Formats: sequence, structure tokens, C-alpha cells
Amino acid sequence: MKSKAKRTNRFKKNRPARRPLFRDRAVFAAKGLLGALALVATSGAFIFAYDYFTQTPHFQVRRIVVTGMQRLSRPQVIKIAGVGLQTNILSVNLATTRKRLLADPWVGEATVSREIPSGLHMHIREEVPLALLDMGAGEGFLINLAGKVFKRWDGADSDALPRVQGLDHADLPVSGMPASEAFGAVMTLFQLAGEKNSPLPLSGIRRIRMDREIGATVYTGENNRAVKLGFGRYREKCKALGHLMSRLSRDSRLTRYTAIDLFDVNRIVITLASVDPSSSDRKEV
Repeated sequence: MKSKAKRTNRFKKNRPARRPLFRDRAVFAAKGLLGALALVATSGAFIFAYDYFTQTPHFQVRRIVVTGMQRLSRPQVIKIAGVGLQTNILSVNLATTRKRLLADPWVGEATVSREIPSGLHMHIREEVPLALLDMGAGEGFLINLAGKVFKRWDGADSDALPRVQGLDHADLPVSGMPASEAFGAVMTLFQLAGEKNSPLPLSGIRRIRMDREIGATVYTGENNRAVKLGFGRYREKCKALGHLMSRLSRDSRLTRYTAIDLFDVNRIVITLASVDPSSSDRKEV
């Protein structure tokens, strides 16, 4: 009679091998717990340090330097920035403060910096208005030297700026889009007016009217004398106007002109103010 083979207890064999595995897991868990406690302790230390440095009187703002103002005043800039004396300098968010400044339509660019331990410096570059786009019905927009609309006209800040009439909302410049032909013509005229010895100096321009049928007419001086330029060839027409102005200054009969027609640069017509009903008030040069 055969004897039964002994069955191997595989669980008994694995007991010694499982002990190191358990020990490794326990060590790993202990290390993880210690790491978490260290992280919590470090975070708590940082929070404590942040609260201390952002609340201690040692870092309170005692000096605010504001530069670059032209139209805005120092108190206005500080109010727009939302900071003031006794504010903790380390609690000031420089990016947020700069965004507050740029939110004001008169501020074109701004920088904000700290001066440890108690100083704050703000520098702004204000927009320089070039002209008022008069849309009619009391509505208007201010444009800067680059031709960008930066502020809606409120009736109090035109400062005797030259007015641009005859444009509509479709002509307003949009970022990333080409300017309309009419708006481009206006900006070309302003560019020519800003050049040295321009016969149409910017300081003398009162109005520029863009007409869809006849083009641009520039009104100058206190008497609103009209210079009719029509469409295109503005540099050539301004050059011809410069020669004409030299002649006008030497001929006393032509000093009472009310309009100069430069639609055709080869046929300039001057309209004179009438002094004698029997005399002609138009002269071709």
C-alpha cells in the first residue's frame, strides 16, 4: 500500500518573505507622514512670515513718488492706483496697481515699483490728444497722436482741439483692421500739418471736414478760411499751397482770401472777400 505524498504549505514558506515587505511599507508610510508634516510646517511658516511682513509697521508706505503727470494731478494718480500712505508696501500687487492706472483713459502707459522698505514709485505716460472726432448730436471721441481712439468726449476736455467732421462710426479705427480711406486721409493731413514749416500748421487748423463727394476741406485761423484739398495727392497740394502762401504774403490784394481751391493742383482758385460788389471775388493763379 502506497503512502500519501506530503502536501507543501506554501503559506508557511512565504511568511519570512512577507516580513521585509511589511517593514518596507511601514517605513515608506512613516516617511510620507513625516514629509506631509514637514510640508504643513513649512507652509505654516511661510504663512506666518507673510502675515508678519505684510502687517508689520516697518514696511508701511511712507513715501509715494509719482512722475509723468501732465493733465492728471498727483492725488488723482494715487487715488486711481488705489494705494496710499500706511499701506503695507509688500501687500501692494504691482501688476494689479498698474492695471488700475491703465484703466484710466488718460493713462497710456504705466510702471509701478517698490523701494524697500517704505517707498512706492509710479510713472505714467499720459495720452496726448490730437483731435476731436465730432460725430454730431453731441457725440465725439478723442484720438491720440497715433490715431487711436482713447476716450469718449465728455464736452469738457477738447481744449480747443481741431475737430474732424464728416466721419461716421464705421470710420473709427479698430485694432488689427486697416483704417478707412476717409480716416486715413485725415491722419495724412495731420501728419503733414505736423511737419516743419508746413503751410497748414497744426496750431492753425480749426476743422477738417471730410465730404464723401468732394473730399477734405481744412478750415484755418480765427476766420475759418477754407483750404479745399479734395482727395489724394495731399503732399503735392501742400507744397503748392506753400508756394502760394509766399505769393500771398507779397500781394496785399490777396490777403483777404476766404477760400483756396486746390482740388486741381494745376489750377488753383482763390476766393476773396468782396469789398466792391462790381468786382470779381474769384481769382485763378
